[in-house]
Amino acid sequence: MGQMDGMVAIVTGASRGLGRAIARAYAGEGASVVISARRQSPTGLAGTLEETATAIRNAGGDVLAIDCDVTDEAQVNEMVRQAMQRYGKIDVLFNNAGAMVLGESIMEIDANRWEQLMRVNVTGPMATDPNQGGGVLYSASKAAVHMFSYCLAEEVRDHNIAVNILSPGGLRSEGSAAIPWTQRDWHERVDPSALGPCAVYLALQDATTFTGQLASRFDFGTTWGPGVR
Repeated sequence: MGQMDGMVAIVTGASRGLGRAIARAYAGEGASVVISARRQSPTGLAGTLEETATAIRNAGGDVLAIDCDVTDEAQVNEMVRQAMQRYGKIDVLFNNAGAMVLGESIMEIDANRWEQLMRVNVTGPMATDPNQGGGVLYSASKAAVHMFSYCLAEEVRDHNIAVNILSPGGLRSEGSAAIPWTQRDWHERVDPSALGPCAVYLALQDATTFTGQLASRFDFGTTWGPGVR
């Protein structure tokens, strides 16, 4: 028996890296998983949605793969419609879809690309409710998602819905490999699959047990997680 038997989870940005690892972890615990991503990576990163779906099916899991750009409301609505038509409910949403600007300073990023990244990283999670200059933009967008999540946790508390932020730390993912400065601490980074137990634990929570928290991978099992009070 898996910890997520009978549950239905949506994982966005599931074509590679952390999204793929979390989708596989959920399926491995018995959940039916709806995975989504854009058909092609704008920056040419390796990994496809179908590869993730194949890995889950080969392990005996139940998966529904849907091409979806989270900045397009019509596509998000269609993803939800298909999920509800097939499974009749949605228990968990793992907002993972994101975009980065690789190898450019803040002076090289124009307003149009700033807006596009904010639409993916900030508006995308809202719609699904989930060189260093590029890092500045990425970090600014993720900080906005953190505050959005804190406020959302309070807004939906009366509905007994948990909203938490999983901070993965440094990962050895396809996206990270494309960023030159990540090589400085590459030996300290972990495979995305290491986040599986963290994500499964969060998927099992409600507003009475654990919500409105920034949950760091480094603290799992010490300040939060199974058996921690």
